[in-house]
Amino acid sequence: MCNLHEPAPPLLGSTLLANEERLDMLRPSPLSSGLDTLDREALDGGFRYGEITAVAGASGTGKTLLVFQAIASHLIASEEGEVALIATSEPPLARLRDILLRRLDQQKREPEFCQSGYVYQKQVRTGGPPQDVQSQMTSMLERVRLSRVFDFPGVAEAIGEFGARLDEEEKTRRNRVDAKGFEKARGTAEGEERAENSLSVEEDNNTITRTTAANPEAAEYLPASMIVIDNIANVVGSMMTKSQAHGHAMLASCMRSLQHLTRRRNVCTVLVNAAAGLRQQNTQYHRRADDQASVFSSTLGKPALGKHFSYLIDTSIFLSTLPRSKEDADIAYNVAPVASGFTKVGVVEILKDRHGSREGRWSSFVTAAGIELQSIPS
Repeated sequence: MCNLHEPAPPLLGSTLLANEERLDMLRPSPLSSGLDTLDREALDGGFRYGEITAVAGASGTGKTLLVFQAIASHLIASEEGEVALIATSEPPLARLRDILLRRLDQQKREPEFCQSGYVYQKQVRTGGPPQDVQSQMTSMLERVRLSRVFDFPGVAEAIGEFGARLDEEEKTRRNRVDAKGFEKARGTAEGEERAENSLSVEEDNNTITRTTAANPEAAEYLPASMIVIDNIANVVGSMMTKSQAHGHAMLASCMRSLQHLTRRRNVCTVLVNAAAGLRQQNTQYHRRADDQASVFSSTLGKPALGKHFSYLIDTSIFLSTLPRSKEDADIAYNVAPVASGFTKVGVVEILKDRHGSREGRWSSFVTAAGIELQSIPS
C-alpha cells in the first residue's frame, strides 16, 4: 500500500536509459519530405517520430506543401497509421488529395531494371488502371481524422481525444495478445510449475496477471500515428492578446501533455507556425543578434510565438524564399534596374534540433504545380 508520507522511490538512470532505448528500437523511420535532396541535406532523413517539429514561414513559402508531403509519406508507409489533422482554418484537402495521387502514380511508374544476359535493361512499369490509384487514395484519406477548432481549448480537447483513442486501441490489442499468450501457455505448460516472469493464473478467481513483458507475443504495438496542427499561431496569438501570463501557462501545459503523448506513443507531431518580423517598420532600427533567425542576412522574419515556444518543441524548421541567382538578387534588392521579374527558390533551415545533429543545416527547392517539391536544376 502506498504511504503518502514516505518519499517516492528513486528512478534508476539505467531504467530510464533502457526505456529510451526500447522506444528507439520501436520508432519507425523518419517521414520523407518527398524530395531526396531535402531529406539528405537538411532533415537527415525526414520528420522524426517521437518528436515535436514546428514548421514556420511566411505565406507562400511552401510550409503547407512540406507538411502535406510528410502526411502523404506517413499514409503510404503505414497501412493502418492514422493522422489527426487539427485545423484552425479551412484545410486545403483537395491539395492533399492531389499530392497523394501524384505520389502513388510515381510509385506505380518507378523504373525497374531487368537482367537480360549480362545487361540490365530499364523497363517502366505501366501500373494498374487509374481507378486502382483512386481507390488507394480514397482509403488513405479515410485515415485522416479532421478536427476543426476555433480556439486553443479546442486544440487541447482534440489532442486529448486522439490520445484517448490511442489508449483504447492499445488496450484492445493488448487484451487480444494476452488472451493469445494465455491459451498458448495453458496448452504447453499443463500440470507443470509456471516459470518465473511468465503468465500466472490465480486459482481463486481464475484471473490472469501479467508479471512481466517477457512474452514475445506481447510486443504487439500500435501502428504509427501522426498529429498535425495547422495553424497553431492563429489560436495561440488570439489567446495571448487577452492575457500574456494566462496564455503562456495554458500553452506550456498543453505542450507538456502533447510532448508526453508524442514520446510515449512514438507519434510524429508537426505544428505549422507563422512568421514574425517580416517588415522592418523603423529604418533606423538595427536588428539584434537574436532577431536574426536565418543564416542568410537578407532573410527577414523568424518563427512566431516567441522564444518561449521554441523551448517547448524538439525541432524548429524555418522556410523562406530567396533569389535564385546573383542576377535575380540584383533585381530583388534594387541593385540592378528592373528589366523583368526574378526567379525565387524555397529555402528550408533547421533553426533548432534537440539532438543537435541537424541544427544549422539547410537546403533549397522549387515547387511544381503547387503539389511537388523538386531539386533546383543545374
